[in-house]
Amino acid sequence: MKILLKSVVFTFILGIFSVANGQIYAYSQPRVAFGASTAMFRISLDDFENVYSNRWGPSYGAFFAVRAFGGNYVLLKYNNFKRSGKDGIHPVSNANLANARWNENWYAIGLRLHPPIERKFGSYYGFGIVFFDVNEEKDLTIFETSPNDEVGNGFFLELGIEYFPVSKMALFFETEISSGGIHGKTGFESMSIGGFRIAAGINFWPF
Repeated sequence: MKILLKSVVFTFILGIFSVANGQIYAYSQPRVAFGASTAMFRISLDDFENVYSNRWGPSYGAFFAVRAFGGNYVLLKYNNFKRSGKDGIHPVSNANLANARWNENWYAIGLRLHPPIERKFGSYYGFGIVFFDVNEEKDLTIFETSPNDEVGNGFFLELGIEYFPVSKMALFFETEISSGGIHGKTGFESMSIGGFRIAAGINFWPF
């Protein structure tokens, strides 16, 4: 009897969970969305660990999107990535690598394709161009030239999934690939100051 009762209760709870996950929202295509995320980022630049401690590190970001037409949103994004130097001496300047600081900001504009919000779970994808701003300490650069502030550009691709606990707020998980170069170099693979960003965050759809 106890086993049967437990089975009934389990089935009932499972049924409620299934209905909640399959709940149909009213058709909604909001005009504005914004949010923030925390992530782990891996820079693609092969020579990065010649000066800095690790190619992986925390990254923080934010976005703002406005619907242009249908399910297409004009997207503005900001992300940041910082790393400190490793132990040792710089091979060119003989400066202490422990004093090295990498501060990379990237600003992106693009298009996000977001289907109407009809269920608790949804997905989206986007793409566009990105502008990189990299700052390093003087005499502690990974590049052949020594300016400590450089600007580059490239592109990004994003793919995300969302869960809506309430109709105007979502938790999201997102992967982003970006590529870009500075000093006039192309930004592909090992020469790229972009990389892979794996993020989780929260967004809002006020109206």
